[in-house]
Amino acid sequence: MVAVPQRQMSMPSARAVRVAVVDDSVVVRGLLSKWLSETTGIEVVGTYRSGREIIDALPGCAPRIILLDLDMPDMDGITALPLILAKSPQSRVIVVSSLSVHGAELTMRSLMKGATDYLPKPSNHREVSTSADFRQALIAKVLAVGGVRALMRAPAPAQPARPVNPFTRPGIPPSPPPAPAQRLANPAPATGFRAAQPVPAPTADRAGGIALRPFDRHRPKLVVIGASTGGPQALVALLAKMKPALARVPVVIAQHMPPIFGSIFATHLKQHAGLPATEAADGKPLVPGTIYLAPGGCHTVVRKKPDGQSVIAMLPSEARGPWRPSIDLLFSSAAEVFGNEALAIALTGMGRDGTEGAMHLARRGANVVVQDEVSSVVWGIPGSIAEAGLANALLPPEKLGELAVSLLEGHTP
Repeated sequence: MVAVPQRQMSMPSARAVRVAVVDDSVVVRGLLSKWLSETTGIEVVGTYRSGREIIDALPGCAPRIILLDLDMPDMDGITALPLILAKSPQSRVIVVSSLSVHGAELTMRSLMKGATDYLPKPSNHREVSTSADFRQALIAKVLAVGGVRALMRAPAPAQPARPVNPFTRPGIPPSPPPAPAQRLANPAPATGFRAAQPVPAPTADRAGGIALRPFDRHRPKLVVIGASTGGPQALVALLAKMKPALARVPVVIAQHMPPIFGSIFATHLKQHAGLPATEAADGKPLVPGTIYLAPGGCHTVVRKKPDGQSVIAMLPSEARGPWRPSIDLLFSSAAEVFGNEALAIALTGMGRDGTEGAMHLARRGANVVVQDEVSSVVWGIPGSIAEAGLANALLPPEKLGELAVSLLEGHTP
């Protein structure tokens, strides 16, 4: 079968995100290219049935994004991935694979080999063609990874009436969304929390137009990390640099991912990065030197038992939506239990999840450091926090890891 470019189906533009679709299924190729071509700001530059076909077409078709299936004849996605990145280093690869255990394992391997992100694919053609959620997620991810800023910090999808925040006292309305940086110097007290100090006024411009908060001098006793799109690679880079100080504190990570990926990602961190990682579970004590990865499909928070011991607690998915696990809930619980002895790190990702939790941490005086825009796949989560005036530092993951080590060893910048 000959790969047929789909330029005639697209709406080309000098600013359009150029996309190539690679899948052995003619049905899937047709659906994905149709949906994308009908979307303003996206141009489908070609469809291909195997890894070998897309490699042969590079760099001529010059895609910004390549949607890559993993299970294909002739040359599968795992084999093709490093060859694609070598031949077209400016391209970003989004793996589109099934939610099976085997598919999840292959997807995680691809992320470790350089894929930018992944999108779970329904198990059969009928579900692919009828799933509005899959179509919406596909378009949003392509636009965000392609650099269309309107989608980077898009509000959460419409949800039913929002359930009560489990950290809010009954009868008290939830906190309002964070205001712009210039209005956050003295916000109202955080609802549902003990009396807290106002967020310290940001210092003068020190980060390309972003005002930064001064560092708190307390040595952290807990590190909480939030990430989404592009997060797995950023997490590995961050944690590798944090190794010298990991034995000092427990680390809890909320990475947006489906349930099946949690244990697989923890295994990869443990086996391939040499990191002491495990999937979080309800009631587990927080032990220094252990990385707890929040499972998908529910929420992971930290609690303090009556005897003073800090533990992991799991909340049902209905407690907050649509992100499961919620970075906001993890960060907010860290603020409640550890106050200014928590260190929060926000990495690359689409959306605003984490900004409300970062506000609670800032009100407690905790340090909140975020990934910079240049190194982020999508500067949504970290950008929202930074532009709200809640960040103490903006750095790439490796430098954030070095900074975390300094803070954990008691050295304040």
